[in-house]
Amino acid sequence: MRRSKPITWDQVRVGLVLFFGLGVLAFGIFFIGQVGDVFGERYRLVTLMESASGLQPGAVVQLAGRNVGQVERVEFIAPAARGDSDVAVAIWLGVSVSVREQIRRGSRARVRTLGLLGDRIIDIEPGAPDSAALAPGDTLGTAPAQSYDEVLGQSADAIRSLTELSNELAGTLARVTAGEGSLGRLLVDETLYEGLVELNTHLSAVLGPIAAGEGLVGRLLEDEVIYDRLLTATARLDTVTGAMSAGEGTLGRLLASDSLYRALASTATRADSLLGLIESGEGAIGRLVGEEVLYEEILRVVVDLNAFLEEVRANPGRFIPPVRVF
Repeated sequence: MRRSKPITWDQVRVGLVLFFGLGVLAFGIFFIGQVGDVFGERYRLVTLMESASGLQPGAVVQLAGRNVGQVERVEFIAPAARGDSDVAVAIWLGVSVSVREQIRRGSRARVRTLGLLGDRIIDIEPGAPDSAALAPGDTLGTAPAQSYDEVLGQSADAIRSLTELSNELAGTLARVTAGEGSLGRLLVDETLYEGLVELNTHLSAVLGPIAAGEGLVGRLLEDEVIYDRLLTATARLDTVTGAMSAGEGTLGRLLASDSLYRALASTATRADSLLGLIESGEGAIGRLVGEEVLYEEILRVVVDLNAFLEEVRANPGRFIPPVRVF
């Protein structure tokens, strides 16, 4: 009898690698099934739309952004069955029974895109708690889908705006580089640069001695004696201010006591009464202010007195009596 060939180590290694690969493949299929809920129990819903908008069987079904199933099939509705409705496509959805309580009468399905130009999917909005949950085979309400043309139009508008902004920015930078405008002159004008350098030199010349403690400002910054004197003066000023606030001393009494205020108020009242009497023409001062006859008499006396003084200056001898010696 012919003996079979013994199994070599290389054959064993090939078998182990093949067995390990099959195990990894099985684990991957199981993991993907768990993540995508491929092997979970499902129930079927249908939604009616005007257009499938590029939706394909096997597309993802999401509920509030979470994967809960897949699109099973997309079929046209017979024209006779449409009636007056605009719907043309029936989309059958396989949804996990674990989210059945989330999908209710008020829920709506819409076709949307993953990203700007990604795959088309079905996205379901959860329903209100006070509405009934949909049973298997029920029709799910729909929401308007955003078409590719709208998405591309919005993208084109955004790209056009970015292009215009880029062109304007390039033109502005070109004018700045050419030295136009205030910013351009700041960047290009060498005179301004030289002025800034000169200003920096002057500032260094001024700040250097100050930092070294030279001059009045430098001594104020560096001399501790001046600092101590300022601190002492501040403390004394605070003491004086506190004494004044407490009503001590003459100034404190003037600030704290209302006697001066009452005296000033009384004086003001009396002055107002006196001015009232003068204005009404009472008393000598009132008559001087109010009577025109007295005013004219005083004016005539002043004129005569001025004439007499002029005559005295012109002929002083007339007014000197002769001196006789007995």
